[in-house]
Amino acid sequence: MYVVTNLAVGTYAVAAELSGFRKAQKTGFELTADGRITADFVLGVGSLTETVMVTAVRGETVNRNSGEISRVIDGDQVRELALSGRNFLELASLIPGAVLLEDDQMAITTGLGTGGTVINGARGNTNNLTVDGGFNLDSGSNGSMINNVGLNFIEQVKIQTSNFSAEFGRNSGSSINVVTRSGSNRYSGSGFETYRDESLDAAEHFAPRDQNGKPIKGQLNFNNYGLSFGGPIQRNRFFFFGGVEFKKLDRVDGPFRRTMPTRGELSGDFSRRSTIIRDPLTGQPFPGNVIPTDRITADGRAIANVYEAMINRALQFSDTPTGNNATFQLDFPFSWRQEILKFDYRLNPSHNFYLRTLHDSYDLVEPRGTFIGADLPTISTRRLRPGYGIQLGHSWIVRRGLLNEFKANASWNGQRIPPYGDAWRRDTYGFTFPQVYNGGRYDEGIPNVTISGFASLTGPSASLLSPTTDITGSNTLTWLKNAHTLRVGALVTRNRKDQNGRLAHTGAVNFNPSGNPNSTGLAFADALLGNFRTYSEGADDPLGFFRFTQYSAYASDNWRVKPNLSVEIGLRYELASPTYTQANNIVNFDPALYDATQAITVTRTGGVVPGSGNPYIGLIRAGTEIPEDQLARVTVDNRAAALIPMGAPRGLYDTHHLFMPRFSTAYSLTSTTVLRAGIGLFYDKPEGNVIFSQVNLPPFVPSVSVENANLASPLSGRAAADAVLGTVNAIDPHLNVPRQWNFSVGVQRELASGHFAEITYVGNRGRHLLWFPEINSPSFEDLNANMTLPSAQRANNNFLRPYKGYSSIRQRRSDAFVDYNSLQFYLNRRKGVIRYTLGYTLSKAVGNVGDNSIGGNPEDAFNFDFNTGPTSYDRRHVLVGTWTYQMPSLRDRHHAVGLVLGNWELSGKVRWQSGQYLTPTGNTLIGNRRADYAGGEISLPAEERSQDRWFNTTAFVSAPDTRRGNAEVGTIQGPHLQTWDVSLRKYFRIQKRTRVGLRADMFNALNRVNFSNPNTNLSSGSYGQISDAKPPRQMQLSLQLEF
Repeated sequence: MYVVTNLAVGTYAVAAELSGFRKAQKTGFELTADGRITADFVLGVGSLTETVMVTAVRGETVNRNSGEISRVIDGDQVRELALSGRNFLELASLIPGAVLLEDDQMAITTGLGTGGTVINGARGNTNNLTVDGGFNLDSGSNGSMINNVGLNFIEQVKIQTSNFSAEFGRNSGSSINVVTRSGSNRYSGSGFETYRDESLDAAEHFAPRDQNGKPIKGQLNFNNYGLSFGGPIQRNRFFFFGGVEFKKLDRVDGPFRRTMPTRGELSGDFSRRSTIIRDPLTGQPFPGNVIPTDRITADGRAIANVYEAMINRALQFSDTPTGNNATFQLDFPFSWRQEILKFDYRLNPSHNFYLRTLHDSYDLVEPRGTFIGADLPTISTRRLRPGYGIQLGHSWIVRRGLLNEFKANASWNGQRIPPYGDAWRRDTYGFTFPQVYNGGRYDEGIPNVTISGFASLTGPSASLLSPTTDITGSNTLTWLKNAHTLRVGALVTRNRKDQNGRLAHTGAVNFNPSGNPNSTGLAFADALLGNFRTYSEGADDPLGFFRFTQYSAYASDNWRVKPNLSVEIGLRYELASPTYTQANNIVNFDPALYDATQAITVTRTGGVVPGSGNPYIGLIRAGTEIPEDQLARVTVDNRAAALIPMGAPRGLYDTHHLFMPRFSTAYSLTSTTVLRAGIGLFYDKPEGNVIFSQVNLPPFVPSVSVENANLASPLSGRAAADAVLGTVNAIDPHLNVPRQWNFSVGVQRELASGHFAEITYVGNRGRHLLWFPEINSPSFEDLNANMTLPSAQRANNNFLRPYKGYSSIRQRRSDAFVDYNSLQFYLNRRKGVIRYTLGYTLSKAVGNVGDNSIGGNPEDAFNFDFNTGPTSYDRRHVLVGTWTYQMPSLRDRHHAVGLVLGNWELSGKVRWQSGQYLTPTGNTLIGNRRADYAGGEISLPAEERSQDRWFNTTAFVSAPDTRRGNAEVGTIQGPHLQTWDVSLRKYFRIQKRTRVGLRADMFNALNRVNFSNPNTNLSSGSYGQISDAKPPRQMQLSLQLEF
């Protein structure tokens, strides 16, 4: 057996020759990054010069080295497929086991998110995205790219989905590696332009309509252009590749609808409403249901001015006191540029070096705020996110059979998301109320205003500052010894991220008649008078300087036990250190430290008895001190600090030593049929969002919370010391690191004419997964008993909570689970006139927390049996395919006919996946809860289903107040998704090495209406109805020059 290592990605021919035998040669071997190819030869007796036998490999070959499940898309395929927004990440949705959750690829292009596709039942933020093997994710979410590599810069994309070797870690999901292009001995380059416009697209199914009933299309103008060039600096030794790409996009979101006050109500005229508003000074109705102008406060007028400005921005507005009377379509201008430069240098046959740099310039204006999602465009933000990736690599053939590979990678972004425009400023509308503090980042901003029954107003407090840097050094030693390929390696990662807490430092005011003795009976009328229910404000917008260091090591052995049997066994180790802050300015709530005898006393009305106890009992600070060099970075409330002890681990939970065994095998039944299997343990580094909000707790952020006063003088209300502590985020001090066991068994076979087939059982078991339940909710029995009392005798929820002195406490925990089982079928043909891939997955993903994130908070959270069911990303059936047809050249026809009609390529993608499983809910006296199943068929016959009634709405009723609803999780199935994308292209050769390509792409070419999910809330007026749909048919035109 002979093993050849340190080969570049590409197509290879392999030959075997021996004196006295005929030479044998096989061509067409496609070598992928981290790939392995086996070539077997049988030499016949004869002379080398007498006969040469050539065998061409025409398609994908079976993997006879391991049980790894992976798919490779080469650069030509990457550029061949119709990809909306030209985003490479869509490729991950085209393999068996993949479920597409976000079908608006343009939104992914502008958002950099990676969670739009889940693979093999693992959460979207568990995938590990790399560029040339270097980390390419923002560790804050583990779900956002640093560099979105341009299609023209990609050599290939490798997607490993299960049973890959111990070399890979950090994340528990799939590994998606982009290999960038390199220069060669031949100068070559390209230039391209891609264009999209709404005039080429079909109208949205639910688009608003103009006065003539014609649908109003949302603006879409997309220009994507760039060039690349590469070649030798010194032939056979020194090469370069470089390029630049631009994307400019003007698009709108929505349409979406909101409930706004009428223009008359903005001036105090509520005569068109049936609700009688009363003067809080006299208790008598306002004459004519109109508030006198001189009673409207300056801040009430400012609030009305905000709503008036928002009405003026609406696409459509109905000046009636009805729900959802305003329709918005808002602009999302986006500009992006990427540069790449790569050098490869061959010092000698033993030493090879490369240096690759990537830089993204990213500029996006979001009218409702990035990561804010405000009801209205009061907080437009400008997301500035320059991304950088630098990698240096060196491979060294130490001696025969011994190879060393070193890699240093740095990836970082400078993300800053400040407010944009002037819609967020107090002086734009005339706010005059005095803020309690003046230390926040945007103190000139409007407060967050929540008015019961109307769209909320959002200020700039949640604007984000979050640059991040990830630096990794790694070294791998490969030793070839007889039938063994041994690899050992080590990695060190240092990560830093600076992020603000996004606390409401411009104030948060709530207008609600419930519990407000100064109410008029209508929340918006209260706002005009300035009479709020609650007001809170933080002194500052705290900043955490978050850091972590991770050490990893692995060893693996790929052993050719027999000519037809290979085994790969490995072990990976990771020192999983939690993220911490340099200043130790994070705080946790630990239930074990809560002492009810020391807690404050809460009255039945939700108030606090002054001086009755420690309002911070249960809180604990990180570390043992604030380092001296960090004192200037934090603000400390000394009164609160005296009541909150230190001593928690710096990251609020313990460091873990993780060991991950991996095993896989491949057994060749014949030279073209292989039985493969594997199992492995993978851990997932928790995202930074687990800990970021802990900077917002006392004693590091002085704050005030008052109630039932007037906005003109907020502190005239009940003092902060008399109120329970607001929403607290916590972390389980015994948090485990999420983990996943992956396993599979299947068969691969090379078929005639270059076809390739694989059928595999793939499963995994996710354990200790993160979720975010409420741990301070009153019990179901207490809530129910409380609601049976006369309204005047009912206790406030804060009186009923188990941890007195706190309102909501949501704790990051690690006891969620997911079980995934699937049967995956794959068929392809990579060469020839007709090329295709076809994948089908029959799967089931079941867990106790359905969310595709760490944010799950189900009803009756700790009743796992009650909450176990299909996950939100479970799709029972998924069929995906790609195809390319090379039309005849027509060379035997007239020259002009052949030139125009010959050599066209027709290609496309097809997807069919079943719908999401949904759970019915309904309002009860104690809130919106799981509904009851009343009997009957839930699904309607196809001829009866419509957007107005998708399922049998009579099959469910609201649950009685005395018990939980009995409807099962996921008992309703939403609409399935079906799309056909088609691409037509042709290249015209100008010179021997120069050609021009024309291309037209259609996405959802059949313009099929793919409905979104129906409303499953029995108490909603739109119960059972569908009000949104996926993108309609869209077109994209391209021009490309290659030389």
